[in-house]
Amino acid sequence: MKTPTEARIWRGPISRPSRRELLALLAILAVSGLVAAKFVAAGAPLGHDEAVYALKSRQMKLGGTSAWYWNDYRSPGLPLLLQLTWLVRGTEPFLRMSVWAFGSLGVILTWLIGRSLFSTRAGLLGAAGLSLASPWLASSTSIWPDVPGAVLGMAAIAIVLFATDGDRVSWWVLAAAPFAVAAVLVRYGALVPMGIGGLAILIWRWPMLRRGWPQLLSLASIIAVGSLLILLVPGVTGAATSPLSSINTSKAASDFPITQGIRDYIRQADFVAGGYVGLLLILGLVLAVLYAKKDPGLRASAVFVFSVTGATALVLVLILHGEYRYLVPVFPFAWILGGMGLAEASRRIPRETAMAVAVVLAILLPINALSHGDLEADKNDERFGDLRLVATAIDAEHGYEECGVITSYIPQVAWYSECVIRRFETVPVLTSPFFVEPQADYMLLVTGGKRQPQGESLDAYLETTDEVFIESGNPEAGNLEYAVVYTLQDDS
Repeated sequence: MKTPTEARIWRGPISRPSRRELLALLAILAVSGLVAAKFVAAGAPLGHDEAVYALKSRQMKLGGTSAWYWNDYRSPGLPLLLQLTWLVRGTEPFLRMSVWAFGSLGVILTWLIGRSLFSTRAGLLGAAGLSLASPWLASSTSIWPDVPGAVLGMAAIAIVLFATDGDRVSWWVLAAAPFAVAAVLVRYGALVPMGIGGLAILIWRWPMLRRGWPQLLSLASIIAVGSLLILLVPGVTGAATSPLSSINTSKAASDFPITQGIRDYIRQADFVAGGYVGLLLILGLVLAVLYAKKDPGLRASAVFVFSVTGATALVLVLILHGEYRYLVPVFPFAWILGGMGLAEASRRIPRETAMAVAVVLAILLPINALSHGDLEADKNDERFGDLRLVATAIDAEHGYEECGVITSYIPQVAWYSECVIRRFETVPVLTSPFFVEPQADYMLLVTGGKRQPQGESLDAYLETTDEVFIESGNPEAGNLEYAVVYTLQDDS
């Protein structure tokens, strides 16, 4: 029989939430959805990776080639999922809000795991914190596979966690397999946080789990076979080489030191852990550690969540360079633990004081999330606004006619211009088997941009042009603020 403390703490996933709890969760999702919609409505231009996945989804829907922008180390799961968006409308806002739908599922899973391991209040506070965390919001409103992959992996961990509660392992633990395999298909790196979560559960509940080896062995076998097929067999993902081989080649080429991630995240600290929501998370984590030390009923669950959070963060920081979106598998578990700390603190202060603090935070945190999250959207607008302007001008000029552009910004220009795109070469090449016409129509140069032709190569390309078709930005401003489109000579 459970002690009173344990009975309060453990609320299984099938326990029926109250109407008040559901209304609170809906309010959390509604506020988060409004903030996300504001970010999307701002209409920041697509970054490079966003354009890659958006373009791949369009190519899957409408046909064409991905030879010039798609690499085998990229997982095709997100473009496949986005095919559902194309049933409605395949524009940037719809594609971005489709990713946010996964972000909202992550918030729901955070609530579900938090209320199961700790309490209803902990689950709601964890969900509320995650829903307004700047890195989570920014990643959930960008066309990236990180949040969908993390949420599918989190669903697999949650199923294993719930199916192993009690004195035996339920056979419905096998329901985790399709989520785990789908997570790998969406983001190959999803295996890392899932593996850490699974190992933590195995260590935590080993005395009971060793009696359920047939179920666990079946689950591990299905996940292993599915993941190996995805990573090692090119035909499964439509790749030319195995994704694992491509990943290894790309990693060897990058050649960054093991401390690169640490240095990158220090530079991004203001965004990764900044804002009032970030400060609240730090406070919640400190409180969680203190209360777990004092209360044996909280300790086992807290150690489990802390281990998953810390180990996942450490491994991701060491194996990858630092981008805040790579850390999205960490934030839900961090907020589950932080939610517990804040919930326990709220129980120990007068009800009137707790309500007053809750009202202030309910007003302050969404406003802060709006202003803090806008920093990333503003950065994309500053970097790629002129690029979008000139690419859409090309699209307006040609309508539904075929056109060709030579540029180093292949996915973004291809998305906005809807032309066939080819990269610059050392020696000017104006023809391509992918161009419908004998040669390209335009050349797009960006001052200070990546992989621009230089010296003799630039002079040779400029000799192929007739005139400037359109330009945008201030040529004296520097990086990515001056884009020029030249009309190429017609030799046909």
